[in-house]
Amino acid sequence: MAPQQALVNLSPAELSFLRSTLSQTPPIRLDVTKGPRDFRSMRAEYDVLPSANGSARIALEDGTEALVGVKAEVERSRQRPTLGEPEDVDMGEGEETEDSKGKGQNAWVEMSVEVPGFREDDALPVFLSSMLTESLLASGELKDRLYINRRFHWKLYVDVRSHNTSSRHTANSLRFSSSHLRSPTRSRCFQ
Repeated sequence: MAPQQALVNLSPAELSFLRSTLSQTPPIRLDVTKGPRDFRSMRAEYDVLPSANGSARIALEDGTEALVGVKAEVERSRQRPTLGEPEDVDMGEGEETEDSKGKGQNAWVEMSVEVPGFREDDALPVFLSSMLTESLLASGELKDRLYINRRFHWKLYVDVRSHNTSSRHTANSLRFSSSHLRSPTRSRCFQ
């Protein structure tokens, strides 16, 4: 008999409710096992993926783990310098200048969330991806820091892979994830 996985199918209304309750101050938590001020044990490691520019593994007490990788690449910007304007060639790593304010674009951050048992276009991974992207870009500071000059910008690829180690399906899930994440069309950080 094939092992069964519990799939969480949430409607857009349920996803909206979940997002709004968690973004309140203080957040309203649906798990009543612990209060809003109770701690959950967590283990965090960084620099766990050699091919990523930055990475982390976060493990919660219930066996849930998230592996996050960030890859940064320099890309040519679509906007071309206009004639008569001075070329913006400063490539130094100085402090952020007024020239870069408002010049960043949301498209310069690409988020990919993978949850075992879900396709990448299912509601849960799409919701998590948009929620994480929105939280990264909300202030506008990150996208403006990605601006190098008129011709170039940084492009960030953020890949998140989640799995549950306490599940009896862990071996199958990890086998799937290691082959799945090495695929060149999938993520950039887990290759």
